[in-house]
Amino acid sequence: MKALTLNAEWAPKPEYQMSDRERETRKIRNGFMVWKNPSLDLGEVPDPTPEPDEVILEIKAVGICGSDMHMYEAADDGYMLYPGYVTAPNILGHEFAGKVVEVGSKVTELQVGDLVAVEEIQWCGVCTACRRGFVNHCQNMEELGFTTPGAMAQYTPVRAKYCWKLDEIAEQFGEEEALVMGAMVEPTGVSYQGMFNRLHNWQPGNNVVIFGAGPIGLAAEALAIAAGAGKVIMFDPSASRRRVADDMGASASLSPIDIDLDEAILELTLGRGVDYVIECAGVADKTIEPLNRCLAVNASIIDIGMGGKRPTLPTVTYKQQGVQLAGSLGHSGSGTFQNVIRLMAAGRIDMRKMVSARMPLDDALSAFKRLESREDAKIILQPN
Repeated sequence: MKALTLNAEWAPKPEYQMSDRERETRKIRNGFMVWKNPSLDLGEVPDPTPEPDEVILEIKAVGICGSDMHMYEAADDGYMLYPGYVTAPNILGHEFAGKVVEVGSKVTELQVGDLVAVEEIQWCGVCTACRRGFVNHCQNMEELGFTTPGAMAQYTPVRAKYCWKLDEIAEQFGEEEALVMGAMVEPTGVSYQGMFNRLHNWQPGNNVVIFGAGPIGLAAEALAIAAGAGKVIMFDPSASRRRVADDMGASASLSPIDIDLDEAILELTLGRGVDYVIECAGVADKTIEPLNRCLAVNASIIDIGMGGKRPTLPTVTYKQQGVQLAGSLGHSGSGTFQNVIRLMAAGRIDMRKMVSARMPLDDALSAFKRLESREDAKIILQPN
């Protein structure tokens, strides 16, 4: 079968304290500390076969994520930009949907022909974190498309327990559109996890600021609007991405470059400040750090984006205003995939509005090149 493979050179930085497990498996917790000169190769790889608890999916739609770009792109020193868990070589692709074409001997809840979206976080279910319900922080975690083969391929094997059927969407929108929408359940789930599962204090009428109008930020925008936000203010340096944010219903969209964020947010909220800040850009030192006077009493800050320098935070203001700050990782657990699928099926959110192109897998290399400018919000690859 055809697949897009990430390659990189093994070159651990001298200062990186690598665990024995990392050294043995070459699955690195901080990819930018080890993997150098990343590159992509589109070629033939062996067809997968299912383990007893797995299904084989024919991949119908897979999104190119900012994390995929950060694994592909390198800093000035040649090391990949991605700061998370990654191995190489590996097939990329973790935002996807497909059709079941083969079922393992122990799988009972899925059958050939089912349309599914798939959780990228492969939680074990038996470690202490999983048993406490914190599956996004599994101590034995694997990540599909990061440490195990992903979905930028014609077929991929996945354990059945990570699959969620798309029946409700297919009934409303048809099979092809259900699969494109299904590929966006994962990134939408990332925003859902941060907004509704981390602090459990969302209230309709919140004034919301979102940094980053990429896929995660646009998903946060759609969810905020669906959940009854007051104003939804988007910040992104890309004019084309701000236009997408406007088309999806933003109250305002601004470039964060060379402006006083406190002043801009206070002006847009009539001096009342912001109740919810959602960081999806991965540069908290430039987005969360400057916020001070614009934070309303009992404001919440959700930090989702990966990357950037460590911010210096105005903790005295946080105490005075009763601000809570939460980091958020992942999309699994708490019924997140189920609820996102229901929202899509009901027409409450339509993430297709951010798709700027649908391209065959043969055009994957040019799609990655096109995304270097960050003008597109989302490109969907359709391998089959």
